[in-house]
Order: sequence, then C-alpha cells, then structure tokens
Amino acid sequence: MSQSIATDPNAAAGVSATAEADGVRSRRGPHPAVLGVASGLLLAMAYEPVGAWWLAWAALVPFLMLVRGGRSAGSVYLGAWLGGLAFWLIAVEWVRASDASAWPGWLALALVLSLWWPASLGLIRVMVRRLGLPMLLAAPAAWIGVEYVRGLYPLNGFQWFFLGHSTYRLLPMIQVADLTGAWGLGVLVMLANAWLVELIERPRTAEAPKGGRRPTRGLVVRSAVVAVAVASSLAYGAVRLSGARFEEGPRLALIQSDIPQVFGGGPDSREVLDTFRRLVDRALADRPDVVVWPETMFPYGWFDRSPGLSDAEFARQVEALFPDADPERLAEFGGDVRALLHSWADQAGVPMIVGINSYLFRPEGPSRHNTALLLEPGREATQSYHKRHLVPFGEYVPLVETVPMVLALTPFEADHMPNLDPGSGPSTLSTGGWDFSAAICFEDSVPQVARLLAGGTGAEGPDVLLNLSNDGWFRGTAAHQLHLANSVLRAVELRVPVARAVNTGTSALVDGNGVVREELPPPERGALPNAAEGVLTVDVPLDPRTSFYARAGDWLPIGCLALALGCLPVAAGRSIAGRWRAGRSPA
Repeated sequence: MSQSIATDPNAAAGVSATAEADGVRSRRGPHPAVLGVASGLLLAMAYEPVGAWWLAWAALVPFLMLVRGGRSAGSVYLGAWLGGLAFWLIAVEWVRASDASAWPGWLALALVLSLWWPASLGLIRVMVRRLGLPMLLAAPAAWIGVEYVRGLYPLNGFQWFFLGHSTYRLLPMIQVADLTGAWGLGVLVMLANAWLVELIERPRTAEAPKGGRRPTRGLVVRSAVVAVAVASSLAYGAVRLSGARFEEGPRLALIQSDIPQVFGGGPDSREVLDTFRRLVDRALADRPDVVVWPETMFPYGWFDRSPGLSDAEFARQVEALFPDADPERLAEFGGDVRALLHSWADQAGVPMIVGINSYLFRPEGPSRHNTALLLEPGREATQSYHKRHLVPFGEYVPLVETVPMVLALTPFEADHMPNLDPGSGPSTLSTGGWDFSAAICFEDSVPQVARLLAGGTGAEGPDVLLNLSNDGWFRGTAAHQLHLANSVLRAVELRVPVARAVNTGTSALVDGNGVVREELPPPERGALPNAAEGVLTVDVPLDPRTSFYARAGDWLPIGCLALALGCLPVAAGRSIAGRWRAGRSPA
C-alpha cells in the first residue's frame, strides 16, 4: 500500500483528503503546550476565587484539540501534562496557607494530580483515533472515569475540583445529581466542550442537493445530543424543585469560631475554652434543640477506657500512645475532662455535639480518633462518631515507614507526626427524636463517604447531615467557598439538609435543593483572630424525598470508566490484527 501511495498522486491526495475530513490537524497551529496551558488556566478560573463558572463549559476545548493533533505523541502528552500542572498549581494554591513550610507539599500535590490530564487524553485518543468513537462519547467517558479513579482513597482521596463542581451555583441543573451524583454534571460540561471542539474541527456545512449550503448531518446530530442532554437536566430540575415539600426539623445553633491554626502551637487552651463558653452562651439565647461545635475545637482529649481493662494493660497502651505520660495522671486528667464536658451540657440544658480528639483504650488495643461526641444533659452515656476518611499529610503521613523522605513534604518532625486511626463505620447520633450523621472535615467532599453516612447502603438515613470542620488552616483563602460547594452537591445528591459548623467558616445551612439558606462568612485573609466568629441559629427544613443516587451509588463514573478501559484491549486487538494482515499481504 505504501508503494502505491508513493507512486500514485491521486491515492496520496485521497489519503490527505480523508485525514482532513477526519479532523486530523497538521503541524501548523498552536503548540500542544500552548493548548494545554490555555485549558489549565481557563478551567482554574471557573472555580473560586475567580468563580467564572461559565468558563468550564469551554475551558477544555484547547485540551481536546490535542486529541486529533498532528504533532508527535510526546509533545501532545507534554502539553496535556503542562495544562494539568497549570490548573493544579492555581487550584490548590491555598494549601500553602496552612504553614510557611507547606510549599513543597503544594508542589508535590500539584505534580501528582497533573498526571491525570495526560491519562485522560490518552484514553480519549484511543477511543477517537484508534476506534473511531464520537468525541461526544469518548471525552465524557474518559474524563469522568479518570476523575473517579483519581478520587479513590488508596490513590489520593482528594475529591475536589471535579468538573461537575463548577456548576454548583446552577440550581435547576444540579438537581440531576440525585440521579447521577455530581458526576452527571461533569458529563454535561464535558459534552459542551466536546461539541465546541467538533464545531471547530469538523465540517459545519455541506452542499445542498439543490444548490447552496446546509448544516452537515454530523453537526445536526451532535447539536441535538447536547441540546437534549442539557434541556432534559433543566426540565428534571424544574420538576424536582417544584415538588419539594420541606418539613419542620430541629433548631440548631452552629458555632463558628475563628481561631487560626498553627502547626506546633496556637492559642492557649484556656483561651479556647473561654471563647467557646462565650459562644455557647450566645447560642443558648436562641433556645436551640442542639448546639454543634466545629471539628477538634475542644482543646483537650476525650479518654475512654474499657471497664474491664487491667491497670497493666492500660499502662502498656498509654505508653504506646503517649510514651512520656504517667498512666495514673492521664486517667485522672481524662476524668476531669469528662466531668467538665458533662457539667457543661448539664448547665446548658441542651445537647451538644462537640468536635474533639478521642483516645480509646480497649482490650484489642489503643486507638486515637477525630470524633464528633454527643453529650446530653443529665446523662452519663455518650454517643460518638469517629472519622472514617482521614486526610493524607494532615491526619496521617502515607508511606512514611517505607519512604521516609515523604516527611520532607510536611511541616512535621519524625517524633511529632499525625497518626490518627479511621473509624470502623457510620454512627448515627440521636437526641430529641432527631437523627444526625456527622461528616467530619473533608468527609462531605467524598460522595462515597457522605452516601454511607446518609444511609445509602440500606440503613435508615439521618434527618440531618452535619459537617463539623476546621478550615482554620486555610484561613482567608478560596478553600472556604470551595468546601461549601461540596456540601451543596452532597445535599442534592442525597436529598438531605446539610448543616455546617466550621472553625473560620463558612458555617451554613443547605437545604435538600442545594439552596444555601443561611451562612456566616469566613474572615478575609489577614483579618485579626476572632474577626469572623459567631453563632448561626437555623431551623432545619427536613426533606422527605428519596434519592436514586443514594441507593445506586456511583453507577455513572463506573460505567464511564468501564467503557474507557474496555476500549484499550479492543484497540490493542485491532492493532495486532492489522499488523498480522499486513505481514500476510504480498509485498
């Protein structure tokens, strides 16, 4: 075949025309690095702090132009990686606010996350170039499938900045999340990007039989697909919004402290207690049913020892957790903390859900947890939820035992590393006839964890999903609004109200429609301590509606991933078959 093309100009012209019709671009035009970086910058501006959400619907067009690009594969994938790096350096720049030593961690996080961009591009190129699948199918399937893998806990667990998160302000559209999760919103955004790149690279008109020009069939079909997808989501959203019938729920006092967080230091514990005495007193003035504290804001630990644990075993476990501590003094101190909290709840006369670090001493061994602790007036018994989804480099240091140099990416010393244990399962906190689930810290940003807490695995769901968080590490940055966006999408996905009590904010109430009913603003960067503290008292609207996503889970991204990965062996098989046929053909 190569000889016939070389000697037949008509054949060569035919191949060139076919390539042109297929949208294969020549080496002329912007370098892949320019296209990739352009997409990275545009997409970064779609999120906070710029918040130009509409840019997301076209930001990935330059990236998708790399799919059929005629340049070398190396330059194409380099361009995709540079685009991912540009995006992530901007998107997670607020990580640097946690500590002056956090910039290596910021760079490492951006470098790791940037690798998913060329991974997505590779899958799309296989689907479009090797198998001839439509861009409108390949781009959403590959991008959403890779987003799903990127968010899996063993790999990273950082489920922020998914494409669908850019749409959280679009109230009618986001209602579809109770069917598809936020993944469906990402599919819609990528569909629009794929349609635009096809509009640029594919013929838009053709000669009409009776003369003149008419839109091509491909353009009509692609436009119809996108229009139907967007219109259907809006129509569904209108139906769901009109059918919302909220019921009266509990009155919550959500405490928002404003205590800056500092590694290895911070405010005096007595000052923190004084702050919360003042805020709890303010909360009680509004006669709430429950007072909710932010994450880990009680300055002392909660010590819980099993009644049957021997003194010798308790001493051994204390040494494992606190090598320099005296077991008897620790037990005495733990009793004082319990007495203090119980007396506080008794004096208030109102149940309190307190964010606290807890230390459990059990026959099976000791453990330490990030805990939401429910204390009720006049009751010695407590209820607790221990955080399941721990934050890498914040609550544990991954791989540090096998790769000690990982510690250089953190502000920690080898003998002062975070080493929390994950909780074993969801726990409902019940008081006053209401059931609460508590997503601690970033757990509201992980749809799988939030779904588990909301009863998506078959258990009866809570009346309210709480988010106890401590965003003081990123005080005055875009992280406050970005974190709130996750809560908005969780509320719609699960059709459950979300109430947030956050150190430095944003504390808020989000109803089952994803409407932020009330909120306390976070502090500006550089604001004085306690500038944004307050109490947000809210009457929670309960949502009796059900959610398909809560029952079915991540069916959409798993389907996208299966489609994208399933194309790899098909493409490999075709390549092998093609080489085999070429080897058998006469010279």
